[in-house]
Amino acid sequence: MSVLSVIVLTYRSAAYVGRCLAALTMAMKDLDAELIVVDNASGDDTVEVVRRVAPMARVLARDVNDGFAGGCHAGADMAKGDRLLFVNPDAEVEPDALEALLECAARHPRAGIVGGRMVTDEGRTDPRSWWGKPSLWSVLCFGLGLNTVFPGSAIFDRETPRPWSGDPGEVRQVPIVTGAMMLISRSAWERLGGFDKAIFMYGEDADLCIKAARHGYRPVVTARAVYRHPSGMSSSSLGKLTMLFTGKATLVRRHLPFGFRHLGIRLVLAGVWLRAQASKRITPPGIDRQGRPTAKGEDWISLWKSRSTWHHGWDDGRGVRPGGA
Repeated sequence: MSVLSVIVLTYRSAAYVGRCLAALTMAMKDLDAELIVVDNASGDDTVEVVRRVAPMARVLARDVNDGFAGGCHAGADMAKGDRLLFVNPDAEVEPDALEALLECAARHPRAGIVGGRMVTDEGRTDPRSWWGKPSLWSVLCFGLGLNTVFPGSAIFDRETPRPWSGDPGEVRQVPIVTGAMMLISRSAWERLGGFDKAIFMYGEDADLCIKAARHGYRPVVTARAVYRHPSGMSSSSLGKLTMLFTGKATLVRRHLPFGFRHLGIRLVLAGVWLRAQASKRITPPGIDRQGRPTAKGEDWISLWKSRSTWHHGWDDGRGVRPGGA
């Protein structure tokens, strides 16, 4: 059995997955590790690119796109490792990142889940390798627009990650490790049931980490495990913004205190309505000072108009999936 199984899920990723796999190949060369690539019915030349760039990889070309969680489960079912590492196909790990993740996991056995330190294309540290846990307070702040008025505030913007300290050896316990690069022990994966397949995309990493905390795990991130991830690719278009808020609604409905879940959804809706009303003052999409992608004003208006498609979350099957899914 390998110590580590690296799993990359692709979907129409031909333009960038080669760089991801080249970086992983270099980082894995001195480790007892295997590389698994799962393709969710891309319908382009993604699989051909994967086989050319990483001939040693075990490739599963599926004929169905059942979302991020479904593809990750397919990879985990193939895996032989004691630990599973999920890496986004547009992420590029530094040469010593995997070793740093494994060392951190060994030093912190209660963690169960370990993440690294994200940097931008320009090499600047991006705090979004982890997130705060959704709460009634954080949803209230979103509903009132306070997290936008006071971005990064420890009081009014609780879900936004706090900046790293600058210590290259920093290890920090966090509520949610992003799925862009997530190491999880095989035992934790099996105990928690892995990513929930009901969540098509966005929110499955948060859901897993919240469940992990309830089972006594304490997820951490380590500054030594560096990976490069493009800024703002995840949620600048309306379709992806819609899926992002479908995931947000799912987390609210699942993880807020039972008696406050309906109120939480109303607050999320209020926040979207507020941003739609203020849309004429919103600048074109970009990156705000906290490193978060900003949406176009018309996207907020469209998101509000299409609220019936996302405010129920993923659990009832109403969520809008991308074309080809």
